[in-house]
Amino acid sequence: MSKKTTVNLILLLASALFVSAWLVLKADFLPRHESTTQQVATLTAGLWQGADLDADLPSSVKAVYLAARRQGKRLAHDWAGGGSAVADAIQKVQDEIGNKADIGNVDTLELVLASNFKKLDPRQRGWSTNIHRGVLGFEVTHGDIVERYSPTYMLATNRDTRRLLQLFQIKHGLSDRQMLDEVGYRLFEAEQWLITLGEGARVIRMERGNEFVPVEAVTQKSTLAVAQLATDWMRRNLHDDGRMTYKYWPSARAESEGNNMIRQWMATIALIRAAKYWQDDELMARAATNIDYNLAQFYSEENGYGLIEWQDKIKLGAVALAALALVEHPDAQRWAKQEAALRRTTDYLWHEDGSFTTFYKPVGRNDIQNFYPGEALLYWATLYERDKDPQRLARITASFEYYRAWHLTPANRNPAFIPWHTQAYYKIWLMTQHDGMRDFIFEMNDWLVAEMQQDPDEAIYRDTIGRFFNPDRPYGPPHVSSTGVYMEGLIDAFELARALGDTVRADRYRNAIRMGLRSVMQLQFVDEVDMYYVPRSLWPRVQGGMRTTVYNNEIRCDNVQHNLMGMLKIMQGFGISDYGHNKLGQTPVELPAS
Repeated sequence: MSKKTTVNLILLLASALFVSAWLVLKADFLPRHESTTQQVATLTAGLWQGADLDADLPSSVKAVYLAARRQGKRLAHDWAGGGSAVADAIQKVQDEIGNKADIGNVDTLELVLASNFKKLDPRQRGWSTNIHRGVLGFEVTHGDIVERYSPTYMLATNRDTRRLLQLFQIKHGLSDRQMLDEVGYRLFEAEQWLITLGEGARVIRMERGNEFVPVEAVTQKSTLAVAQLATDWMRRNLHDDGRMTYKYWPSARAESEGNNMIRQWMATIALIRAAKYWQDDELMARAATNIDYNLAQFYSEENGYGLIEWQDKIKLGAVALAALALVEHPDAQRWAKQEAALRRTTDYLWHEDGSFTTFYKPVGRNDIQNFYPGEALLYWATLYERDKDPQRLARITASFEYYRAWHLTPANRNPAFIPWHTQAYYKIWLMTQHDGMRDFIFEMNDWLVAEMQQDPDEAIYRDTIGRFFNPDRPYGPPHVSSTGVYMEGLIDAFELARALGDTVRADRYRNAIRMGLRSVMQLQFVDEVDMYYVPRSLWPRVQGGMRTTVYNNEIRCDNVQHNLMGMLKIMQGFGISDYGHNKLGQTPVELPAS
């Protein structure tokens, strides 16, 4: 067995989170949201600056991790144990920095107090699953070698347990058998503090490297602020030549070379909608530059068909969303020729039974039915809003009949299908009051909220409340872009229910949207707390962006654009009292602005 194989074997044995295994862990690692050690964190700031203070640790704390940072850049970090662990950790870190001037320039301390160490068998299920990443730390030992991994370190480096074990094995030259039989593993609870020094010094209790956002913080004012920050991220990550950043890693301080045409054209649509909402002519002009760049790089024609190609693939979804972007821009006539050619491609890929072929290239490929047909129907519904072409409506109706039956087949049921078809059919319902589309919107979104959104009783950690992820359903990992696109559909379902006087459903969808907004606010990079590891010079690449999950800081353009488009619709559809609606069936209450 190779070294990589051994670590993979350990993680394979330990990664799946089963309920029984979690209950064992939960009994030993209940997160403590009330602090018993704030005094220690406060005294740490004084000790760092040379004060003669008594900072004995509570007996429950067995080890201390300290990292010193200057404008987000880590200068030194280390662990210490014993009764004088705080003072010892400070001395170690200051010795590592060395230069007194550099020590004086430290502006942030990252403090973790470790307690409740629990020995583990690496074969035990559940301990290394990502849901604990950034909350629990872990320790690996071999002989005299002891290495501890603070949850804040794991977040700042964006490394999961698998990667850290691989690095440990390589660093110490351990064999496969040693990793299984000789290495010791312990989990520990970790209370996290961020201490800012100098003027306006603060001591901040962190949860998973961030501050917890309660649902009561979701207000009209706070939603507006999140949307503005997200718009600013898109503006700053749109390059002068019109290229939009596809993916950025704050920990690696690097931009990915990958790309995806569907997400790129959705970013274009988000730019256009944001420019319209904020009445920002400069942003609208930049959206036009983005369109020109995307067309120059990825658009071509073949036999009169407009194509969007990337890595030898031409997807129905990319073609449709590119056309939708061109249609939605106020200067649409500028690209009328390209939009007409793209439209011909969507028509070509449609069939009389209402189905779509999802790829123009490679020929014969016809999967990903949960995404691309709905994207094409949203484009077609937007066309029908403009021209009321009866032939277009007939095609949309045929596709509705086909895909309703397709989606309700148990083997095809998938949440990814729902927001695209909801948005398309809601547009058509507004013009036709089609009963079948109305009923299908409700059926889809009732199922989505009941099956996929995590409420307080289901969330293992409270910072995941509101996200759309069900670990018992095989629909893929949690992702902030999913929350965003589901909210794009849910706000349409909410407005439909409200228009029909269906107060029970309106309350259900309103509460789901509000919980989704809470999750998005938790995931947005906002300030020096959740960007504690981001160099200040890189804030323009990060601030306003959305983490992929609470434990993965990767920013992808659709993380931002889906949530921004959802919020723009929500801010137009919600009244002030809608943000204050807390639980199903309760009377809406006004909450103070955050």
